[in-house]
Amino acid sequence: MSSEEPVRQVPDELFRRVSAKPERAIPDALFGPPPVKNVDPDEPAESQTAESDSDEAVAAESGEGNEEPAASAPEFGTGTEPAEPASEPPEGVAAASDTDIAVSTGAAATDESIAMESAPDVPAAVATSGDESTATVDSVVDDPESVSVVESVSGDEASTSTDESDRPVLLVIADSLSYFGPKGGLPADHPKIWPNLVGAELDWDVELIGRIGWTCRDAYWALIGDPRIWAAVPRAAAVVFAVGGMDTLPSPLPTALRELIRYVRPPVLRRGVRGTYNWLQPKLSKLGRPVALPPKVSVDYLEQAREALAQLRPDLPVVAVLPSVHNSAAYGHVHSGREPAVKALREWSAKTSVPLVDLGEAVREDIFSGDANPDGIHWGWAGHTAVANAMVKTLQEVR
Repeated sequence: MSSEEPVRQVPDELFRRVSAKPERAIPDALFGPPPVKNVDPDEPAESQTAESDSDEAVAAESGEGNEEPAASAPEFGTGTEPAEPASEPPEGVAAASDTDIAVSTGAAATDESIAMESAPDVPAAVATSGDESTATVDSVVDDPESVSVVESVSGDEASTSTDESDRPVLLVIADSLSYFGPKGGLPADHPKIWPNLVGAELDWDVELIGRIGWTCRDAYWALIGDPRIWAAVPRAAAVVFAVGGMDTLPSPLPTALRELIRYVRPPVLRRGVRGTYNWLQPKLSKLGRPVALPPKVSVDYLEQAREALAQLRPDLPVVAVLPSVHNSAAYGHVHSGREPAVKALREWSAKTSVPLVDLGEAVREDIFSGDANPDGIHWGWAGHTAVANAMVKTLQEVR
């Protein structure tokens, strides 16, 4: 192949599709003279593509081999000229990798017509570069077992999410008796406090809203002001107002004074005020009155809470409690306010059909056994278990 032979330029669009090179020279000895028609440089890309397609058609009809870059001729021929032009790789193979070219050059020469029939078009050659990834995707999509496994996993996750959202909720609005144990306060998800014992027995979720020192008034304020309660009410299977014990404790100094101590500044003054209060409280508690919240006021707040829930969900069961008992030196071991509160609560229960769980009866033995909290107010584990048993029985009756 002489370097003096005329060389023609093939349109750039064709070589971008085949080899991604800007241009290359094609020996006329293989493809014949260049086409008579000249390419107008200002002609649109579509016209150049059409002309290049016609050139390919002319070359195929003439029975000649496909084009090959001059730069890659030494590698293609491995140093020698091929026996026949038809043995050169087809156009599609020329666009493949160097490894494919090396393998194809080592194969025996075939008949020109067979080579032309087996040669793929340029788009086909480009498409084969992604055969491996396409085959992988197709194998995943076409594999019914893989699809069924994916659907099964998705279905299980959706089922689990649905089951969790459909589980009934036990909403407990309480004072510290519901989350304090024999050694102090516990997190709301502790498995041994009575709300969670009830939830485990009934297979319900538990939403415990409470704080130390809460009275029936605080429970009502929480009901109308705490968004956690608003979120739990639609899924609640029952609501328990586990408050009222603090209402019955002797409080010779105003409750508002006790609540405001935390806001006193500076800290040294606050510590002095709290120390004075703690010194006076046990001594004045022996009077037995006044109590933290009068029975009539406690019942009024409970009724307001019940009516509020009935407006939202008339069929929602509501349970209340009778006050616990205590053996606390901080209150002078005096609990004269319990009996008036029990009487008022029983009258309210008779009018509204709200069931009552007697906390005092459930924890009395535990409180005076020495196994309860040393403060003489909060229960031990036996007290929590006894309350849970009594609460489960009542909830099963109202469900």
